[in-house]
Amino acid sequence: MVAGAIVGGFGSGTATTVAATGIAGRRDPHRVTTLGLLGVSALAGALYLTIPRLGPAHGVPLAAIACASLLSLPLTGRLPAHAPAAHTRRAASPLPHRRSGLLLAAAMLFWSLAQNALWGVSGRIGLTQAGLTEVTVGAVFAVALGAGLLGVVGAGTLGPRLGTGLPIGLGTALIAGCIALSSAATDLTSFATGEIAWNTLYPVVLSYVIGLAASMDPRGRWAVLVGSASSLGTACGPLTGSLLSARAGYPAMGTVLAAGLLLVGVPMTLVALRPRRGTQIVEIPVPEMPVANDPVAPIPAADSPFTDITVVEISVAPAPALDGPFAKVPVTGLGLEAVPAQRDAYATAGPRHAAATASAPGTVSV
Repeated sequence: MVAGAIVGGFGSGTATTVAATGIAGRRDPHRVTTLGLLGVSALAGALYLTIPRLGPAHGVPLAAIACASLLSLPLTGRLPAHAPAAHTRRAASPLPHRRSGLLLAAAMLFWSLAQNALWGVSGRIGLTQAGLTEVTVGAVFAVALGAGLLGVVGAGTLGPRLGTGLPIGLGTALIAGCIALSSAATDLTSFATGEIAWNTLYPVVLSYVIGLAASMDPRGRWAVLVGSASSLGTACGPLTGSLLSARAGYPAMGTVLAAGLLLVGVPMTLVALRPRRGTQIVEIPVPEMPVANDPVAPIPAADSPFTDITVVEISVAPAPALDGPFAKVPVTGLGLEAVPAQRDAYATAGPRHAAATASAPGTVSV
């Protein structure tokens, strides 16, 4: 069981890393994130409605989960199969927004830990403390994930209109209240209210956090690091929830998790509210340099309507001297005395190109 969980976690982490990198390269990372969470919530809701009806054995439900995972395999054919061309390199640039990114990653670890600490024991809370049946608990989870679909759709509709600080800060505070309510539930009404409200808000805040991390670096480095911190919190959450509930009880566990979320939400909100300058990726095309002794490819002929015109060489004979009224007039004062040919040409060109009059003996005014 442990080996299977490790192998599955390796595959899940790899896919999540690739997805985070791809999301960061999009024009609107938040919208792509909401679409992904929409698919996740829909599939999870279908599984929670189906698995309890497959019987008490573990083989069939796990096989159903495996088949649902294989459904994503054909979709990977639309992803790019190759890395960028080797002749294009990225300009070297340091990791931007280091303080904000590290603060967001550290906060995201505890934020995800609190969420999954409750999620890991929510079934036990519904069965033991609220006194519900397994089918009823599964139905509540399915409805909660369906409400999560509405939350994701609402987040995608709002987009960046509310910014990122308000959804992250206010959403985290409301999630803390939902965790306290769900962990203290003793009947169906309180349990369902806490779980449904929590699952409605959780994907909304998560989409804004992932979009925030993706916007901090278009290369996806912060998105990958924040996603890794979230995965680490997901791994440690169930163990934390089990230890707290076993030693202090479910209500005390919920109080501790809610207080921790309120504390963690402060730095996340500050990072979201902090103005950031846009980061650009400079693509420098590197042309292929010809190797020595390699033949140079001929330049293709350009398409032009004059390609069929024959060019004929025309020989031009020297122009004969023209006889004119100013042919004998000496030209002075124009800087042409030292060049007889130019002086004669200038003097004889008077009738054709200028109105020349003799203004003084030995001079020509043009």
